[in-house]
Amino acid sequence: LMDFEAVSVRDLFDAILPLIELQARKLGVRCQVLAAADLPRLWCDRTMVEQVLLNLTRNGIQAMETNTELADRVLTLRARQTHERWVTFSVVDRGPGIADDVATRLFTPFFTTKPEGMGMGLNICRSIVEYHDGRLWAQPNPGGGSAFRFTLPTHSPLPPAAEGPGERATEVES
Repeated sequence: LMDFEAVSVRDLFDAILPLIELQARKLGVRCQVLAAADLPRLWCDRTMVEQVLLNLTRNGIQAMETNTELADRVLTLRARQTHERWVTFSVVDRGPGIADDVATRLFTPFFTTKPEGMGMGLNICRSIVEYHDGRLWAQPNPGGGSAFRFTLPTHSPLPPAAEGPGERATEVES
């Protein structure tokens, strides 16, 4: 069951950075985090969103493993408010990019470009994001490489649906 709560963007990044640090250091990848301090809290299942970020950052690090000059191995994690109700996350690598024939199948279950991959990571990430009413997509990074972006809702000041007007009305009647 999903466990929704108000979570800060900074807490999400702080939770995953130590988990990717070793892999990044081993491959000579520098991680940079760009997020304004005043971003609104997100209404999400923290563990699930951390899984999405972990998967995307690990993919980005691996993408730069072989064909990217050491000096160019930068993974950028960015979050910015793109609408009053949405924050957009970006995980941008400087790897070789995604071939067109691969791009169309990226989110298909069991499709993988990795020898040891199961091909479920991006499909699961998309399901998690869509469960949060967001969307996840990939696009080429103008500076070379790929950008994976997803949206998450900001913490809504409205009460959860379970405490909606329908339920209150029945309480008043009884």
